[in-house]
Amino acid sequence: MTGTPAWLKTQLEDRARTATVLGAAADQMNVCRSIAADLNAKGQDHTVDRFWQAAVAESHRLQGEASVLGLDIHDIGKEAARRR
Repeated sequence: MTGTPAWLKTQLEDRARTATVLGAAADQMNVCRSIAADLNAKGQDHTVDRFWQAAVAESHRLQGEASVLGLDIHDIGKEAARRR
């Protein structure tokens, strides 16, 4: 047998893409958490901070990408916790 079958290549590429999107979404979730924790520690409301708002917007965008691949907020949250 020569080369990797097309169906296997597709599966491997899909798994790699899913892992990449999951990792990015989890990392972004942790960024949001970190910004909020830092601001709250200073006695500031994180919800009015423009950097936190931008981070949350990006997190939601990545969650949308992840949902297309069959991942939900719980999957992302588990990965985010694992990475902390």
